[in-house]
Amino acid sequence: MPSRPAGRRLGASVATVLAATLGAGVLAAPPAGAADAPAPLRIEPQAAVVAAGSTGFLLATNRFRGDDQYWVRYDTGERTPIDGNQYMYPGENLVAGDDALLCETISATVRNMSTGATVLTVPMEIGERCVGLVGDTVFLSAWNRTGKLRMYDAEHGSRPVTGLPAGSTEVQVRQGTATHALLRYRGPDGVEHRGTVDLADAAVAEDYAAPLAPRWTFEAALSDTRIAWNEYDPATKKSTVVVHARGKAEKQVVDADEDAHVAFLGDRLVHSALDGTQALSPSPLNRLTVVDLKTGATTRLLDHVRAVATAPDGDLLVTGGQIGTGDGIFRVSVGADGTPTAAFLADSGYPAEFAEVSDPHLPPATVDFDTAYSAPFEQFFNHKGVNYRYTLTHVRTGKTYTRVQKGYVGAGDDAYYPDGIPLGESWTGTLDGNAAGPDEEMAAFNGAYTWTSVAESGGGFGAPIGRSGSFTVTRTQKPHDFDDNGSPDLLGRDASGVLRTHDSGSIGGGWQIYDRIEATGNIAGTGVADIVARDKAGVLWLYQGDGRNGFAGRVKVGGGWQTYDQISGGSDYTGDGRPDLVASDKTGVLWMYKSTGNATKPFDTRKKIGSGWGAYNQLVGTGNIAGAAHGDLLARDKDGVLWMYLGKGDGTFTGRTRIGGGFGRYTELVGAGDYDRDRYRRNDLLAVDPVTKTTYVFRGTGQRYTPFDLFRSTTPLFQGRSYNLLG
Repeated sequence: MPSRPAGRRLGASVATVLAATLGAGVLAAPPAGAADAPAPLRIEPQAAVVAAGSTGFLLATNRFRGDDQYWVRYDTGERTPIDGNQYMYPGENLVAGDDALLCETISATVRNMSTGATVLTVPMEIGERCVGLVGDTVFLSAWNRTGKLRMYDAEHGSRPVTGLPAGSTEVQVRQGTATHALLRYRGPDGVEHRGTVDLADAAVAEDYAAPLAPRWTFEAALSDTRIAWNEYDPATKKSTVVVHARGKAEKQVVDADEDAHVAFLGDRLVHSALDGTQALSPSPLNRLTVVDLKTGATTRLLDHVRAVATAPDGDLLVTGGQIGTGDGIFRVSVGADGTPTAAFLADSGYPAEFAEVSDPHLPPATVDFDTAYSAPFEQFFNHKGVNYRYTLTHVRTGKTYTRVQKGYVGAGDDAYYPDGIPLGESWTGTLDGNAAGPDEEMAAFNGAYTWTSVAESGGGFGAPIGRSGSFTVTRTQKPHDFDDNGSPDLLGRDASGVLRTHDSGSIGGGWQIYDRIEATGNIAGTGVADIVARDKAGVLWLYQGDGRNGFAGRVKVGGGWQTYDQISGGSDYTGDGRPDLVASDKTGVLWMYKSTGNATKPFDTRKKIGSGWGAYNQLVGTGNIAGAAHGDLLARDKDGVLWMYLGKGDGTFTGRTRIGGGFGRYTELVGAGDYDRDRYRRNDLLAVDPVTKTTYVFRGTGQRYTPFDLFRSTTPLFQGRSYNLLG
């Protein structure tokens, strides 16, 4: 396992965060004699600053939801929880300085987070919502298309904002300068606008049509001399930040990332990609870029950024990472010599560079697919922008399974993952490609496997991370499994006499000498599935499976089998753990052949079960399909009605149960075992339609009177091919 970066032990970091979250209050001060620079505060991984005040900042552990937000003091790290149901969703601009806005149905309250005191209460009108807090002024707008906007402060009370076009929607207001607020709205013609509101006059002061500005985000910045916002041109696929000189026609255009963070640092423009750790390709735009708008000189500070907030003193609080320093919150300011600098303020406990941050979930030494539905393959990283691949290789055959992920996509896009961002996916026991084509999957073989995984930082924030290992897959033998992969195989013989399975392809030629081929399961004691075949002289032959989609040389069972018009294997009717054979003769008598597990004499002397079975034109051994412990038998009558005989486990059956009609259209019915590999391990039924050359699956339910879901589904077994015998 890769070692963690020194000084970044995740467990200690998370423990500190959770202690504060759960009410530990003040974080411990650095001990006497410590270095002059105070230790950084602690925050959760993936958390981000929403707003910056003079005494503290608003922290969201999920930037796309309103819950899990805290006011954090700079000096002590003490946290005050914020009720997300009353406050704001991140980005809705309802925090200004040290004040935060509670916006409920009938009133809004401004609270000073440093003191806890309520500084303003605003009565709300019917149909209003809060759209911004600027200083100690609350902005409210109607939900409908009236273009109505009003502002409320302690000195003036309620004032309508003039200058907003009637019919405007999606109005938002955010902190700008001491005298003007930033404004965005969508005009009645559907065009986006950016502008300002004069706080003294309660009027729209500047209005800029911004048709290329994004609709769903409000990234903009305002200084005493300039206004800026981001744009994206779909025609050129180019993203920029547009900087207007206020009150003038002149503007500057700066290349930036789509939906870039936008802020001013004095006379400098600051921009960065929305979150470089989610990028799948390297870009200089991922970094925090400071542009001197007078000289054009640029300074690149942080390597990736999650959020940017402007503090009352003009500094920026930036959530992101600086390789070599760490990931967390940085205070970005201009030094005495005029150089922009970034000081580490709060530590998330993660490194800024790409890293694996928790122990992975990997397969155990043995994966038993009889008891487990899947095997874990999951690793945990500090970034979402990861090109991830794991490959499993079956040692004996060289067949592989490869899973590729390009970045993490999950519910709650910025949720707090205490173990890191999960990449990978549980392996459900399949391999790439089968006899039907390279795009089809097949069940994985039993036996030894090796695996490798490689994770690469999409944004280029560090070296690839690789792992490798091995494990063994095991299952009990299945009646129709000829290639040792736990999956039922359908045998098909074509017109030239070649026998094949759908998974692994050709078994070999010369099978045209037989008029009946029946899959029996393991009757010869070898541990893998066998078949019997009757030749045209009535001699029955045993072919022992080798577990490699092939068979050993045939062994003669005996002659006289031409007397039977139906033969069926694959169910254990006698309760000894071995599948047996039943056969109905031409007089309608049903006979039981109990298997012995001996290849030289695979069956005991036949035993008569009963008469009247001449009414049926197909018998199908299915194993347990009705929920009891023993093998069951299906019989189709000449009207196409399918009946079930429930096995008692002593070689006899209960009275028949009607399953349904319409089964006369199928040339072959095959008791496939658990073909669909559902979680309940229920046996299914395959049905072959010769007209459409389609194979259907009737899925098992395990119910006594309705053992199959009669809503059939198709399967790629031998689709579109002609076979003169299937089994």
